[in-house]
Amino acid sequence: MNEKINIYLNFYKERLSPYSRSEYLKPFNHVVIFCREGNLKKDNKIFLDEGKAAYIHTSLDLNAGNNGAVLWCWELVDFENNGIRLSENDAKQYKEISELISIPKRQGDALIRCDTVSFPPSGCAFTHTHAGPGIRVLLEGEIRIDGDQSSNLYKAGDAWFENGIEPVFAQATKETSSSFIRVMILPGEFIGKTSITYVNEEDLGKPKTQIYKGYIDEPLK
Repeated sequence: MNEKINIYLNFYKERLSPYSRSEYLKPFNHVVIFCREGNLKKDNKIFLDEGKAAYIHTSLDLNAGNNGAVLWCWELVDFENNGIRLSENDAKQYKEISELISIPKRQGDALIRCDTVSFPPSGCAFTHTHAGPGIRVLLEGEIRIDGDQSSNLYKAGDAWFENGIEPVFAQATKETSSSFIRVMILPGEFIGKTSITYVNEEDLGKPKTQIYKGYIDEPLK
């Protein structure tokens, strides 16, 4: 039996002044960092450059470079520590999304994935589901996400959660290219494989306009 546990998937943003230490990146379970602007250093050496992502599951002492940094962070936190995180002043300041999800209890039965999805003007992703939940953040352009219960328009910097179960249709704006970055928690057997399933049979053979770029695809430690 594949036993599961409940855990929080949180998304935060943090802006660091030049040379300052992160108040957010503390040893709480698993964290994916995307460096939106600037860079991060460890022991005076570049650890994470602008436009790059890293998966951290050990305690690290990180600080911004000479131009500062803007960090987008996704973390997995258990019940006890999530209560601590959300009660801290620094966590309150940066938290945008906190969603309770279920993941396999046995180590190695789940993976953490970070990638980007890009669309040309007027591009779309036909109605689909995913093999696991995740949080997306729009990098550029605009995109409308239509689900069974709601339709939402997102602009650059906006974040949203998808549970993977509810079918969604994504429509990018016609004015410019659009892209988002996401972190998903997937079953371990999906490592190196697509997580998407198209709902309507007539969409299977249609040309797909979205382009993927992978950053992280690793078993949860």
